[in-house]
Amino acid sequence: CCLKTTCASCASSTDGPVVKFSEHWLREYADPAGDTAALVHQLTMQGLEVESLEPAAPPLPGVIVARVLEVKPHPNADRLRVCRVDAGGAPLQIVCGAANVQAGGTYPVACIGAKLPDGTLIKPAKLRGEASEGMLCSATELGLAEKADGLLELDGGLKPGLPIAEALQLDDQIFDLKITPNRADCFCVAGVARDLAAATGVPFRAPVVAPVAAVIDAVCPVTISSRDDCAVFVSRVIRDVRSGVQSPFWLRERLRRSGIRSISPVVDVTNYVMLEMGQPLHAYDMDTLSGGL
Repeated sequence: CCLKTTCASCASSTDGPVVKFSEHWLREYADPAGDTAALVHQLTMQGLEVESLEPAAPPLPGVIVARVLEVKPHPNADRLRVCRVDAGGAPLQIVCGAANVQAGGTYPVACIGAKLPDGTLIKPAKLRGEASEGMLCSATELGLAEKADGLLELDGGLKPGLPIAEALQLDDQIFDLKITPNRADCFCVAGVARDLAAATGVPFRAPVVAPVAAVIDAVCPVTISSRDDCAVFVSRVIRDVRSGVQSPFWLRERLRRSGIRSISPVVDVTNYVMLEMGQPLHAYDMDTLSGGL
Protein backbone atom coordinates (compact mmCIF):
# COMPACT_ATOMS: atom_id res chain seq x y z
CA CYS A 1 0.00 0.00 0.00
CA CYS A 2 1.06 3.62 -0.45
CA LEU A 3 0.44 4.72 3.13
CA LYS A 4 0.93 1.99 5.70
CA THR A 5 -0.30 4.03 8.63
CA THR A 6 -3.87 4.16 7.36
CA CYS A 7 -4.42 0.98 5.37
CA ALA A 8 -6.64 -1.79 6.68
CA SER A 9 -3.80 -4.31 6.99
CA CYS A 10 -2.13 -2.17 9.64
CA ALA A 11 -5.32 -2.12 11.68
CA SER A 12 -4.59 -5.71 12.67
CA SER A 13 -1.75 -4.51 14.89
CA THR A 14 -2.57 -4.88 18.57
CA ASP A 15 -1.30 -1.37 19.21
CA GLY A 16 -3.28 0.16 16.36
CA PRO A 17 -2.01 2.54 13.67
CA VAL A 18 -0.75 6.07 14.13
CA VAL A 19 -2.66 8.66 12.11
CA LYS A 20 -0.79 11.90 11.42
CA PHE A 21 -2.30 15.18 10.19
CA SER A 22 -2.35 18.90 10.88
CA GLU A 23 -4.61 20.81 13.24
CA HIS A 24 -5.58 23.25 10.47
CA TRP A 25 -6.82 20.39 8.27
CA LEU A 26 -8.88 18.88 11.09
CA ARG A 27 -10.44 22.23 11.99
CA GLU A 28 -11.62 22.70 8.40
CA TYR A 29 -14.14 19.90 9.08
CA ALA A 30 -14.81 20.32 12.81
CA ASP A 31 -13.70 23.37 14.76
CA PRO A 32 -14.53 23.27 18.48
CA ALA A 33 -13.70 26.19 20.75
CA GLY A 34 -10.39 26.23 22.60
CA ASP A 35 -6.72 26.22 21.73
CA THR A 36 -4.45 23.38 20.67
CA ALA A 37 -4.07 22.08 24.23
CA ALA A 38 -7.84 21.95 24.65
CA LEU A 39 -8.18 20.06 21.37
CA VAL A 40 -5.52 17.55 22.42
CA HIS A 41 -7.36 16.96 25.71
CA GLN A 42 -10.71 16.56 23.93
CA LEU A 43 -9.41 14.02 21.44
CA THR A 44 -7.66 12.01 24.14
CA MET A 45 -10.83 11.94 26.28
CA GLN A 46 -12.70 10.56 23.25
CA GLY A 47 -10.29 7.65 23.13
CA LEU A 48 -8.26 9.09 20.24
CA GLU A 49 -4.97 9.35 22.06
CA VAL A 50 -2.67 12.15 20.91
CA GLU A 51 0.69 10.42 21.10
CA SER A 52 2.79 13.43 20.09
CA LEU A 53 2.53 17.05 19.00
CA GLU A 54 5.02 19.03 16.92
CA PRO A 55 5.09 22.31 15.00
CA ALA A 56 4.38 22.15 11.29
CA ALA A 57 7.57 24.00 10.39
CA PRO A 58 10.74 25.34 11.98
CA PRO A 59 10.77 29.01 13.00
CA LEU A 60 11.49 31.26 10.01
CA PRO A 61 12.09 34.76 11.40
CA GLY A 62 13.22 37.20 8.76
CA VAL A 63 11.80 35.16 5.86
CA ILE A 64 9.11 37.09 4.00
CA VAL A 65 7.23 37.20 0.72
CA ALA A 66 9.00 38.98 -2.13
CA ARG A 67 8.21 39.81 -5.73
CA VAL A 68 10.96 39.91 -8.34
CA LEU A 69 10.73 43.12 -10.31
CA GLU A 70 13.61 42.61 -12.71
CA VAL A 71 16.06 39.88 -13.67
CA LYS A 72 19.35 40.65 -15.45
CA PRO A 73 22.29 38.41 -16.39
CA HIS A 74 25.20 38.52 -13.98
CA PRO A 75 28.09 40.30 -15.73
CA ASN A 76 30.70 37.87 -14.36
CA ALA A 77 28.88 34.52 -14.07
CA ASP A 78 26.79 32.71 -16.67
CA ARG A 79 24.71 30.76 -14.15
CA LEU A 80 23.90 33.67 -11.85
CA ARG A 81 21.35 36.43 -12.27
CA VAL A 82 21.01 39.81 -10.62
CA CYS A 83 17.46 40.43 -9.39
CA ARG A 84 15.74 43.59 -8.21
CA VAL A 85 13.29 42.47 -5.54
CA ASP A 86 10.30 44.08 -3.80
CA ALA A 87 10.23 42.79 -0.21
CA GLY A 88 7.82 45.40 1.11
CA GLY A 89 10.25 48.30 1.33
CA ALA A 90 12.97 49.78 -0.82
CA PRO A 91 13.90 47.36 -3.64
CA LEU A 92 16.72 44.94 -2.83
CA GLN A 93 19.41 43.60 -5.11
CA ILE A 94 19.76 39.82 -4.76
CA VAL A 95 22.00 37.52 -6.76
CA CYS A 96 20.26 34.23 -7.54
CA GLY A 97 21.29 31.03 -9.31
CA ALA A 98 17.86 29.33 -9.48
CA ALA A 99 16.75 28.47 -13.00
CA ASN A 100 13.08 29.28 -12.33
CA VAL A 101 13.53 32.85 -11.11
CA GLN A 102 11.69 35.30 -13.36
CA ALA A 103 10.45 38.87 -13.33
CA GLY A 104 6.96 39.05 -11.84
CA GLY A 105 7.46 35.87 -9.82
CA THR A 106 6.69 35.73 -6.10
CA TYR A 107 9.08 33.81 -3.84
CA PRO A 108 10.27 33.65 -0.21
CA VAL A 109 13.25 35.82 0.60
CA ALA A 110 15.50 35.49 3.63
CA CYS A 111 16.48 39.03 4.58
CA ILE A 112 19.75 40.16 6.13
CA GLY A 113 19.89 38.73 9.67
CA ALA A 114 17.56 35.79 8.98
CA LYS A 115 18.67 32.36 10.14
CA LEU A 116 17.56 29.36 8.09
CA PRO A 117 16.73 25.94 9.60
CA ASP A 118 20.11 24.50 8.55
CA GLY A 119 21.87 27.22 10.54
CA THR A 120 22.74 29.48 7.60
CA LEU A 121 22.86 33.13 8.70
CA ILE A 122 22.03 35.57 5.93
CA LYS A 123 24.58 38.38 5.68
CA PRO A 124 25.34 41.07 3.12
CA ALA A 125 27.49 39.47 0.46
CA LYS A 126 29.18 39.98 -2.87
CA LEU A 127 28.84 37.19 -5.41
CA ARG A 128 31.35 37.49 -8.24
CA GLY A 129 31.51 41.21 -7.67
CA GLU A 130 27.76 41.93 -7.39
CA ALA A 131 26.16 42.90 -4.07
CA SER A 132 23.45 40.58 -2.72
CA GLU A 133 21.11 41.80 0.05
CA GLY A 134 19.36 38.57 0.94
CA MET A 135 18.55 35.14 -0.44
CA LEU A 136 15.62 33.93 -2.52
CA CYS A 137 14.70 30.52 -1.11
CA SER A 138 13.55 27.07 -2.14
CA ALA A 139 11.28 24.84 -0.06
CA THR A 140 14.32 22.78 0.93
CA GLU A 141 16.14 25.80 2.31
CA LEU A 142 13.07 26.60 4.43
CA GLY A 143 12.88 23.04 5.79
CA LEU A 144 9.61 22.37 3.96
CA ALA A 145 10.81 19.68 1.54
CA GLU A 146 13.54 17.08 1.20
CA LYS A 147 14.49 18.32 -2.25
CA ALA A 148 13.47 21.08 -4.63
CA ASP A 149 14.23 21.92 -8.25
CA GLY A 150 14.17 25.67 -7.75
CA LEU A 151 12.73 28.55 -5.79
CA LEU A 152 9.44 28.00 -3.97
CA GLU A 153 6.86 29.69 -6.18
CA LEU A 154 4.21 31.51 -4.13
CA ASP A 155 0.74 32.81 -4.93
CA GLY A 156 1.16 35.99 -6.94
CA GLY A 157 -1.57 37.66 -4.89
CA LEU A 158 0.50 37.65 -1.70
CA LYS A 159 1.69 41.03 -0.50
CA PRO A 160 5.47 41.58 -0.48
CA GLY A 161 6.77 41.86 3.08
CA LEU A 162 4.25 39.38 4.52
CA PRO A 163 5.99 36.91 6.89
CA ILE A 164 6.30 33.55 5.17
CA ALA A 165 4.87 31.77 8.24
CA GLU A 166 1.67 33.76 7.79
CA ALA A 167 1.60 33.41 4.01
CA LEU A 168 1.89 29.61 4.16
CA GLN A 169 -0.10 29.17 7.41
CA LEU A 170 2.87 27.54 9.11
CA ASP A 171 1.47 28.36 12.58
CA ASP A 172 0.09 24.83 12.60
CA GLN A 173 0.55 21.79 14.82
CA ILE A 174 0.98 18.19 13.72
CA PHE A 175 -0.95 15.57 15.67
CA ASP A 176 0.08 11.93 15.92
CA LEU A 177 -3.03 10.03 16.98
CA LYS A 178 -2.71 6.47 18.23
CA ILE A 179 -5.92 4.78 17.10
CA THR A 180 -7.06 1.45 18.53
CA PRO A 181 -7.85 -1.26 15.94
CA ASN A 182 -11.62 -1.12 16.62
CA ARG A 183 -11.78 2.52 15.45
CA ALA A 184 -11.17 2.15 11.73
CA ASP A 185 -13.60 5.04 11.22
CA CYS A 186 -10.90 7.32 12.64
CA PHE A 187 -8.07 6.21 10.37
CA CYS A 188 -8.51 9.47 8.41
CA VAL A 189 -8.98 13.20 8.92
CA ALA A 190 -12.69 13.20 8.03
CA GLY A 191 -13.35 10.32 10.40
CA VAL A 192 -11.61 12.02 13.33
CA ALA A 193 -13.46 15.26 12.54
CA ARG A 194 -16.81 13.45 12.44
CA ASP A 195 -16.14 11.89 15.85
CA LEU A 196 -14.96 15.24 17.22
CA ALA A 197 -18.11 16.99 15.98
CA ALA A 198 -20.33 14.35 17.55
CA ALA A 199 -18.54 14.65 20.89
CA THR A 200 -18.50 18.44 21.06
CA GLY A 201 -21.70 19.39 19.24
CA VAL A 202 -20.00 21.56 16.62
CA PRO A 203 -21.03 21.22 12.96
CA PHE A 204 -19.31 18.58 10.86
CA ARG A 205 -18.38 20.08 7.50
CA ALA A 206 -17.94 17.00 5.35
CA PRO A 207 -15.53 17.16 2.40
CA VAL A 208 -17.45 18.13 -0.74
CA VAL A 209 -16.94 15.49 -3.42
CA ALA A 210 -18.45 16.28 -6.82
CA PRO A 211 -19.09 13.29 -9.11
CA VAL A 212 -16.93 13.22 -12.24
CA ALA A 213 -18.66 11.62 -15.20
CA ALA A 214 -16.67 9.30 -17.45
CA VAL A 215 -15.88 10.83 -20.83
CA ILE A 216 -14.19 7.80 -22.43
CA ASP A 217 -15.36 4.21 -22.91
CA ALA A 218 -12.09 2.52 -21.86
CA VAL A 219 -12.36 0.08 -18.95
CA CYS A 220 -9.98 -2.09 -16.97
CA PRO A 221 -11.69 -5.42 -16.12
CA VAL A 222 -11.34 -6.57 -12.50
CA THR A 223 -11.79 -10.10 -11.17
CA ILE A 224 -12.26 -10.63 -7.43
CA SER A 225 -11.12 -14.11 -6.41
CA SER A 226 -12.19 -13.88 -2.75
CA ARG A 227 -15.26 -11.88 -1.79
CA ASP A 228 -14.48 -12.50 1.88
CA ASP A 229 -11.23 -10.59 1.54
CA CYS A 230 -12.40 -7.95 -0.94
CA ALA A 231 -16.09 -7.18 -1.27
CA VAL A 232 -15.74 -4.40 -3.85
CA PHE A 233 -12.99 -3.20 -6.17
CA VAL A 234 -13.76 -0.22 -8.41
CA SER A 235 -11.54 0.99 -11.24
CA ARG A 236 -11.54 3.84 -13.75
CA VAL A 237 -9.26 4.48 -16.69
CA ILE A 238 -7.79 7.98 -16.97
CA ARG A 239 -6.07 9.03 -20.18
CA ASP A 240 -3.91 12.01 -21.15
CA VAL A 241 -2.24 12.48 -17.78
CA ARG A 242 0.48 15.08 -18.24
CA SER A 243 3.91 13.88 -17.22
CA GLY A 244 6.62 16.07 -15.79
CA VAL A 245 4.28 18.30 -13.77
CA GLN A 246 4.29 18.83 -10.02
CA SER A 247 1.42 18.76 -7.56
CA PRO A 248 0.38 22.22 -6.33
CA PHE A 249 2.22 23.43 -3.24
CA TRP A 250 -0.86 23.28 -0.96
CA LEU A 251 -1.22 19.56 -1.73
CA ARG A 252 2.48 18.81 -1.29
CA GLU A 253 2.48 20.75 1.98
CA ARG A 254 -0.60 18.95 3.34
CA LEU A 255 1.03 15.61 2.56
CA ARG A 256 4.27 16.75 4.21
CA ARG A 257 2.41 17.66 7.38
CA SER A 258 0.99 14.12 7.35
CA GLY A 259 4.43 12.56 7.02
CA ILE A 260 4.10 11.71 3.31
CA ARG A 261 6.64 12.67 0.65
CA SER A 262 5.30 14.15 -2.57
CA ILE A 263 6.12 11.90 -5.54
CA SER A 264 3.93 12.84 -8.51
CA PRO A 265 0.41 14.23 -8.98
CA VAL A 266 -1.13 10.78 -9.52
CA VAL A 267 0.45 9.22 -6.45
CA ASP A 268 -0.09 12.37 -4.39
CA VAL A 269 -3.82 12.37 -5.13
CA THR A 270 -4.21 8.73 -4.08
CA ASN A 271 -2.37 9.41 -0.83
CA TYR A 272 -4.34 12.60 -0.20
CA VAL A 273 -7.73 10.88 -0.62
CA MET A 274 -6.62 8.05 1.66
CA LEU A 275 -5.50 10.51 4.34
CA GLU A 276 -8.69 12.55 4.06
CA MET A 277 -11.35 9.87 3.53
CA GLY A 278 -9.72 6.64 4.70
CA GLN A 279 -10.32 5.08 1.28
CA PRO A 280 -7.34 3.01 0.08
CA LEU A 281 -6.42 3.82 -3.51
CA HIS A 282 -3.77 2.67 -5.93
CA ALA A 283 -2.80 4.00 -9.35
CA TYR A 284 -1.75 1.47 -11.98
CA ASP A 285 0.16 2.19 -15.18
CA MET A 286 -1.99 0.81 -18.00
CA ASP A 287 1.15 0.08 -20.03
CA THR A 288 2.18 -2.49 -17.43
CA LEU A 289 -1.19 -4.28 -17.20
CA SER A 290 -2.25 -7.19 -19.40
CA GLY A 291 -5.70 -8.70 -19.17
CA GLY A 292 -7.00 -6.55 -16.36
CA LEU A 293 -6.65 -6.98 -12.60
